[in-house]
Amino acid sequence: MFSYIDKPKTINKSYFNNSNYFSLSPFSHREILYSNENIKTIRNLLIKKFKGFEPGLNNYLKYSGDFLLRITEMNNLYFTSKITELTQRIIPLNYNKDKVSKFDLIYQTASGNVGNVCIYNDELDVYYNSHIRKLIFDENYKLYIFAFLKSMFCRQQVEVAGSIKGVDNFSDDYLLKTIIPFPNIQNNENPEKIMDLVTLITKNIINKEDLINKKFKIIDCIIVNELDSNQNNNNFSFSFPKLSDLKLTGRLDTGLYQEEYKFLINKIINYKYGFFRIPNNLFKGGSTPEIRIFSYNANHTWVTPTNITDEGNYIPAERISMQKNTNINNDCVLIINRTSKGKKGEYVGIACFYDYNYFGKGQHNQGIYCINDFTKDTKIFIAAFLNSKIMRKICGFVSMGTKMKEMKIEEFANLPLPSFRDNIKNEIIKNYYFDIPKNTNQTFESYLPSEFERNNILGLYQLNNEVIELKNYLFNLI
Repeated sequence: MFSYIDKPKTINKSYFNNSNYFSLSPFSHREILYSNENIKTIRNLLIKKFKGFEPGLNNYLKYSGDFLLRITEMNNLYFTSKITELTQRIIPLNYNKDKVSKFDLIYQTASGNVGNVCIYNDELDVYYNSHIRKLIFDENYKLYIFAFLKSMFCRQQVEVAGSIKGVDNFSDDYLLKTIIPFPNIQNNENPEKIMDLVTLITKNIINKEDLINKKFKIIDCIIVNELDSNQNNNNFSFSFPKLSDLKLTGRLDTGLYQEEYKFLINKIINYKYGFFRIPNNLFKGGSTPEIRIFSYNANHTWVTPTNITDEGNYIPAERISMQKNTNINNDCVLIINRTSKGKKGEYVGIACFYDYNYFGKGQHNQGIYCINDFTKDTKIFIAAFLNSKIMRKICGFVSMGTKMKEMKIEEFANLPLPSFRDNIKNEIIKNYYFDIPKNTNQTFESYLPSEFERNNILGLYQLNNEVIELKNYLFNLI
């Protein structure tokens, strides 16, 4: 990863004579490298900023229609943030507090991603907590500024300014001193076009991320509707576990005997057109090579659970060179078998379709199982179904462990998967994986309309890959 931080090897004595800062640690004297002198600080660009609030414990304890946005909804991997099933709800407030609205820019001031920014992209106005700032800029420059704030150039400025990754050590001064370079006639003959290009690409990324979420929900609705409308006549009835049930599962933990788990499993097993299971021997474990080199120019992709998003999209972060053969050599389904994320095991079993033609050879570690022996369409369907809400809940009940939730091959092999009719299966696959040629010969005026039209047709898998491509292009441009 490129770094803008310079660590000086020497410091002149005169510096200490003219300063009240006497640290001799090189870490304390780091500087940000840049050459473009046409800069403005956030202090100069900012119209207004708002700080969120802490509602207090009592306000969390009662159900309400009000949502409170927290930094947990601001994932650094995404440009956008929105309400999720985990968003905290609070009781209605009888006093005025500021809210964030759709397309507001929000800035994170705590935890490991201090300095992270997102565009809030949900229809509902929500309150936000004290570790978030809402920033108001001129609309003509807002997305240009946002793109820079999202880049490592600005993130590292906040780091060098003094913010340690923690909770209560952020100063607004770190934000206000952040510099934003602007193109000028010395570095580009059409500086305004550079700003327009950054803005257009940012809007395209936001649109693609929005459609990834929408197509994910569409797939989930297809699955739920098909299962609910095609059940056999057997009525579900819950009963407490017997000794024979304990012997059958060989486990005493309560997840497998809860009513909701049995209800969800029964919905798949009772599906009118049948179900199937993936045999044990088709699951292949991963490994971390003893001898390996990680570098930007390495030969193969490196896949770990942290590279797979909650929607099951692979985001390349590192590449690896190794002596032995890779364990990803064709299209496959990669399944997270253990993770410390989440408290109910709902993130265990998230699956990713790995497109060999797109990513090439790769190596996955021991936190992931791999499945190869199905047709491409079936692999895509398996990945889509494992990521559905019903399977997230089922895997949560099946998983074991405390800090690190985990599922073994035997647990995955025991999961029932519905044998959906071809038209339903194809509809799921099309929303998950569908490609068309990229637009060509675009102008500044035609770029967004043609991209938005194409984005609506693409599968969420292609949308994700193009988001990665666009972000790389955008940050290289920056």
